[in-house]
Amino acid sequence: MMHYEHWEHCKKLIEEDKIAYARDYATEIAIKLGVSKELIDKIMSVNLKSYENRINNKMSTCISRAKTENSVALCLYYDMDNGWESTMYICKSYAHDNNYWITASRSWVDIGRARGFSGFYKNDAEAAFFCDNTSAGICLLLMLQTTVAFYNVAKAYRNCGLIICITATENDFVRVA
Repeated sequence: MMHYEHWEHCKKLIEEDKIAYARDYATEIAIKLGVSKELIDKIMSVNLKSYENRINNKMSTCISRAKTENSVALCLYYDMDNGWESTMYICKSYAHDNNYWITASRSWVDIGRARGFSGFYKNDAEAAFFCDNTSAGICLLLMLQTTVAFYNVAKAYRNCGLIICITATENDFVRVA
């Protein structure tokens, strides 16, 4: 299995609401890829409650704007290369099999940064996105934890009438609600 395919499997588990399985899978893969148990424990124990609270505090604004703008989806983009700077895109369209709907969005709400992960990405993964075993294992864990933090917020908004997604790339997304 290629490194990025591990993330694809995690995405599938998250979309099926199998968060515990996704965590177990990501941890197992990170170990197989040579990430130390100590580093895994550090990554998995980062407290993302302030990030979740910041997202939650902006969700009403995002949903309100989406409805005013006749949009169908919200997608949180977090920038791994820029300290997890996060932006909620308000999207007028949605397609499961491509990402044009995200990049075509011209409306957004700034969320701010998720503190705690940037150091792992820059120092331990050497800002390498799935380039080798170590970076792949670290990125898998960081992306999983970020997605689960967003999932924890988004599940309260499942009935808002919008599709809710998250992504760290311009090429894919995870639908969490």
